[in-house]
Order: sequence, then structure tokens, then C-alpha cells
Amino acid sequence: MSPRVLLVLLAGVESLSAGQPPKVPAKPETTASGVIVGRSGKPMAKARVTLGQIAGDQEVLYAKVKFSAKPPSAVADDQGRFQVKGFTPGDYTIVYQPAGADVPLPPEISIKPFLAVIDSLIPLAGFELGQTEPFKDRVWGRVFTLLKWHTFYSEGAKMKIWNATVRRGPAGPYMEIRKGLIWLQRLDDKTQIKFETWSY
Repeated sequence: MSPRVLLVLLAGVESLSAGQPPKVPAKPETTASGVIVGRSGKPMAKARVTLGQIAGDQEVLYAKVKFSAKPPSAVADDQGRFQVKGFTPGDYTIVYQPAGADVPLPPEISIKPFLAVIDSLIPLAGFELGQTEPFKDRVWGRVFTLLKWHTFYSEGAKMKIWNATVRRGPAGPYMEIRKGLIWLQRLDDKTQIKFETWSY
């Protein structure tokens, strides 16, 4: 190799090392927007909403709500509107805290107790109980409370939770059950969410 060619190569290497490496365009941040309201449609202003993923185990398909170290969350505005960012597309539930509440989230919440049944108020199958005369708050298991207005579904001798707002512990967080299952929605980028609370 001639001295001139070597000199040109070395000069090219030097200019590359002196310059900045090419920037890789940042991926757009995944977002989902929504509104959190009560049954009457009244916005739940300043409520904090947090995304949790459902994880199964060998006993029950939907066994736990799990939270990352910094789960995606947002505080709703005065109209109940919120936007969560930075999540991986997938199926999520929402846990929430009304305005003013500030309760640390545990790493996970077991939802197996929601599948439990109790003796039915009427020995008939196929009836939703509590629609006409609201039930009062009811302790459910060791750590949960079904808030007023919850309903049960009678399966004959037994009944199960059907529609309810469920509070964990004395101060929350809160979760929603619809037709016997915890609220769940597939969230992709720019998904729109309408989240209605049952007992507010």
C-alpha cells in the first residue's frame, strides 16, 4: 500500500472518530387516552389511574394483577380525562384511586377471591340480584370490600360477584368487575378508553 493511500485512510478514520455517531430516531412513545366517570356519567376529577397486567397461574387463568416497578399511570383532569404513556401493547386492567387518595401499590393483587361464591339469596339460577334494592358495602374475603350498588349472579344454591366496584383494604386501590370478570381491555398505541366505575 502506498504511503499516500495509507494517509488518506488514516485521515478518514480520524474524521469519523472526531464526529458524533449517527443518531437513531427514537421510537414514538406508546400512549392511550381515556375518561374515567361514575355510573351517572359524572367525571371522576383528579382520580389516579394505573395500568396493571393480568397474570395467570396453574390454578386460575386470571389469578393476579401485577404492576411493574413504575407502572404506567396518570391523574385525570377536571373532566375525568387522562393519558397513560410508555406501556407495551397488551391486555390491561385499571386500578384507580379517587381524588386525594395516595396509597402505594403492592407488586401484585390476587384476584382469586373474586371467583369465590356464597350461599344465594334466592334458590333460582340466572338472576342478577341487587338491581332494584341496592346492597350495602360488603366485606369480601380478608382484604376486599364490595362497595354499595354491587350485584350478584344467582346460580341456584350459590351466587357470585357480577357487577361491582371492589376496594382493596381500607383506602384502596379500587378495581372494577363486570359480569363476573375483572375489567380488561386490549391497549395498543392511541387506544381510547371509557372507564366507568360501578359504585360512584
